[in-house]
Amino acid sequence: MLKVLLTRTDNGVWLTLPATPADIGEAYATLDNINGTENVNTNINRVESSIPNLQQYLMKKSIDDPITIKELDFIARRIDGYIESEEVLFTGALDIESIDTLADIINLTYSLENYELFPDVSTSTELGRYLIENDIVHIHESAVGYLDFEKVANEYEANNSGTYTSSGYVVKTGHDMEQIYDGTVLPDVDIGKYCIFSLKLISQSNYNMMEEPYSLKLPTTDIALRKARDQLNVKCFDECKILDVESPISSLSSSLNIEGDIYSLNTLAKKINDIFQNGGMIEKFLAAVESEKPEYICDAIDIADNIAKYELIPSSVIDAIDYAHYVLFDSGRYDIYIDDEISYFVDYKKYGNYKMEEDGIKKTSFGMIRKINEPSQEQGQDFTQKIGGI
Repeated sequence: MLKVLLTRTDNGVWLTLPATPADIGEAYATLDNINGTENVNTNINRVESSIPNLQQYLMKKSIDDPITIKELDFIARRIDGYIESEEVLFTGALDIESIDTLADIINLTYSLENYELFPDVSTSTELGRYLIENDIVHIHESAVGYLDFEKVANEYEANNSGTYTSSGYVVKTGHDMEQIYDGTVLPDVDIGKYCIFSLKLISQSNYNMMEEPYSLKLPTTDIALRKARDQLNVKCFDECKILDVESPISSLSSSLNIEGDIYSLNTLAKKINDIFQNGGMIEKFLAAVESEKPEYICDAIDIADNIAKYELIPSSVIDAIDYAHYVLFDSGRYDIYIDDEISYFVDYKKYGNYKMEEDGIKKTSFGMIRKINEPSQEQGQDFTQKIGGI
């Protein structure tokens, strides 16, 4: 939730974001009625948000430039629907990073995976104790009773970027935030918000007690996974039974053995989410999954990690003759020319079948696909060059 008080002089208008263009126009019309239309800057004078420190980064900003109000609305859409753990991470990340512009705030909304929350840690002593108890800082157990936890925390803070929030200590554990938005063209607001797997979980100890199942959407943060374990009252997800799995990728949810391996499934969901952001790559991934038929999560992760090693053949290629023409003239694999007279005598069907077998072509509902860089696929070079040399 994000509400901003827009003012020009003393009185102002509250605008709740996200908002429609009509809502925004009505707010500005109300300001015109209150203050007139003289050339006076429109500024943000107060902020109410589920992100408690967002106000300090928005206060007194002028929003007369149309792009500024669009950026504010975009920020509201990005944080709308944040679960509590994401709000805490975003709160801490704002204070950790150097935030100067609305573009910085927008880019930060795409980087929450780079931060981690140490819950209920509010002092240096508590931080030091948490670091030791969770094996983040490794100390021989015989020395633990003699430790100065505050000094442990001070050394950790000197080497890491972190901050205390009302819910615990937020620390930066990943890369610098990526520039998704350059201040010119706003990106897809839903990037990073896709639900790849929707699970219904129940602890095995309560399986026969008609307990309401716990809903978990992936990808999510590590703190959200810990919260799920707490809600289910289990130490690990091996103690849970997955009652139902839904996914837009039906071939994954129906074929993978995912029982208990929620953390690996979350890793896979994050990787698929990244693929969604790379236009045109998701069909290749789906074709690769259909052709490889991964049984285990690690196999699906391997496909995602090596998606560049797959080639999805254009949809116009539907048979051996098409494939022969594609390989020879359109794929970029060979630099040859066959004139029309010689082409009449070339058995493209036979050559296409030969290359499809050699390339390991597999047909899927998304088109033909091959895994490239296999040694056997390089052996056809001489044969093809001879065709080109006729």
